[in-house]
Amino acid sequence: MNRIDEYKVPFYQRVIINLPLTTDISLSPGATVKAYTRVRIKKWRVNFSVRDARIYGFLHGPHLQGSKPATLDFGEAQVTFAQHYRHWLDENLRDYQLYGVYKALLSADRGAIPEQHKQLFRDTGTIHLLAISGLHIALLYGFCFYAIKLLLLVLGRCFSSVFRQAQSINGLVALMALFLCALFVLLCQLPISAQRAWLMLALFVALYFSRLHYRLGPSLLLALTLVLVINPFALLDVGMWFSFFAVAVIFVALRLSTGRHWLVRYLWVQMSLCVGLAPLSFLIFGGFSWSAALFNLLFVPLVSFILLPLLIVSALSGFAPWLVSGLALFDSYAGAGIAYLLPLSSQFWLTGSDLPGSELIATQLHVVMVLACYLAILAMLLLRTWWPALYTLILLSTFTLIERVQAPSWQLDVLDVGHGLSIVLRRGEHALVYDLGASYFGQYSIVDNTLLPFIQSEKLSPELTLISHWDNDHAGGLKFWRSAGHGHTLAQFHPGGMRTCNQQAFNWHGFKLTPLWPKHIGSNDNANSCVLLISDGNYRVLLTGDISAAEEAELLTLKALPQVDVLVSPHHGSRTSSSLAFINALKPNEVIHSSSARSNWQMPHPDVVARYQLAGARQWQTKTQGGIRLQFYRDKIQVEAAKEQKNYWFITD
Repeated sequence: MNRIDEYKVPFYQRVIINLPLTTDISLSPGATVKAYTRVRIKKWRVNFSVRDARIYGFLHGPHLQGSKPATLDFGEAQVTFAQHYRHWLDENLRDYQLYGVYKALLSADRGAIPEQHKQLFRDTGTIHLLAISGLHIALLYGFCFYAIKLLLLVLGRCFSSVFRQAQSINGLVALMALFLCALFVLLCQLPISAQRAWLMLALFVALYFSRLHYRLGPSLLLALTLVLVINPFALLDVGMWFSFFAVAVIFVALRLSTGRHWLVRYLWVQMSLCVGLAPLSFLIFGGFSWSAALFNLLFVPLVSFILLPLLIVSALSGFAPWLVSGLALFDSYAGAGIAYLLPLSSQFWLTGSDLPGSELIATQLHVVMVLACYLAILAMLLLRTWWPALYTLILLSTFTLIERVQAPSWQLDVLDVGHGLSIVLRRGEHALVYDLGASYFGQYSIVDNTLLPFIQSEKLSPELTLISHWDNDHAGGLKFWRSAGHGHTLAQFHPGGMRTCNQQAFNWHGFKLTPLWPKHIGSNDNANSCVLLISDGNYRVLLTGDISAAEEAELLTLKALPQVDVLVSPHHGSRTSSSLAFINALKPNEVIHSSSARSNWQMPHPDVVARYQLAGARQWQTKTQGGIRLQFYRDKIQVEAAKEQKNYWFITD
């Protein structure tokens, strides 16, 4: 994005705009697109237990959403050097099995890495090797430093009168190497991790040549201060926390292993990183790689001393044939190794549900647990005793038992999925899913983007899935749900295929699940929505799909509607539903409207909102409040909204 109206976007700012297009368009590097469209600030979906996408949007530049362009004009502009560079990498690396990995290491662009390869790197704890971070910048700096020194040494031999051996040139060489590293960061289009790594490297180089006495601990704190002074919102970047925690763990591990053999120290560092970063990984990703130490023992030297030097030298040589043959040999062996590990990927990752007693641990305790673990480790290092670990274990056990006693009997989450519906009912680790949200262009789906991350974070095991009807905003994620291995959960409600809804009531983990509709085949998909009544003997919840006033009237005629405590409004609060007679029969205390802030339809309709208000119901809207969570206790229902829980003063909707 170069210009929005009269505002010229500066080179250091990144503005992203999403435009809906009906045809595929192929663009060459340097092509310009001029669109006449109405743009608005992108509305991010906000849910419990899922990383807040608003933080990503805030850190990576403004995100805009455009309407369908009235006109599109294509032109040519001067191709930037960074675009030339990436296109050049594409031409020379495209035929390799690990093309995406090589491009990521040379340009910070991970878009060409297949998702299954990314998942393997995450599961093995080696995903950090794909980011332009401290390891890469330090290796590039070392390569540049010694290459420049070698060049100057050769020049000194040839022109001894100009380059005298007695002159100290290390400081000059260090500045030149730092400058080249800065150019590389610019070439990679200033990724946050690379900026942070270069700043830390520049600080340590300055400290080294200043001849001042310094220690590693205070130096790390100084580097953190420098990063935060330049960008205070770096605190929101998960990568920053992992970077500084990793460096701190390495410093401590090296100090504790002073005097040992270098191999022992290397093994100690990798084990320390695996243990030291596990609590942080558990907090952010809901699990950690138990195999990270083993794979990093192998992959860090492989990447540091073979792959990266080979890629750097190959790129600097213009991919000379004699170097390309070496890269091809490496690619064949590495590709075979990754192909062997891919089927085993999930076995290398330990989720919260895999831990003994994890069903006793509430999500809100995760932060307390992680902080307690790190404070205990710090106390043990300072006091040189195991007592802090014992105190921490007792403290966490007490908190866990208290939380278990005070935990709700069950929970219902109406996810914020834009225009659509997806609901998760849970008791313990058992889950029922009602509707799967939409999918777009056959690639992006609510299932992959929201539902599956939510289920993984909450450590749930889906056992039943009900799809109310066939509209995209309710069933669009079906193929993605099946691809995730949850197709078997459809059998209970849809034994005859997706066009049917089993009308037989049954019991499930203390709930009585009663399908109330459809009693006959209607004229459209909305009329065929499967209406489900959920009761635990104390509370009743009604999920209504997209039925209209006509179906509501038939349900009233059948006298199938009892009074309920919670209602998910029919058809997202459309004015064609939620008739006054329907509302008066149900008398709900809580009503949730699942709709989109950017929908062309006005949902929930003001008339519908007024009718529920007249009936005394408290109303919640996902489009303004994010995901809605209802926790059912013996004597009360507690309702929370995700945007109220995740309220940031620097982000406005």
